Amino acid sequence: MSTESGPTSVHLREMLREGGIIAAIVLFWGALALVGFAGVPNIGYYRPRSFFWWIGNMLGWAFVVTGVAAS
Repeated sequence: MSTESGPTSVHLREMLREGGIIAAIVLFWGALALVGFAGVPNIGYYRPRSFFWWIGNMLGWAFVVTGVAAS
């Protein structure tokens, strides 16, 4: 005779702890993406397709993708 093992229960505190860690990761990478999208392009004279605009956009998207992958 085999015994069937059912799903184990997960406590609310454990779920909140893991959710808090994920939220902290998303907020950290989101803040870096905000600096990339809004901070770097505003260095000097802002115009689309300038060097700083391009670098800011690339940094912002790199931080967004890294944040999503880390979550």
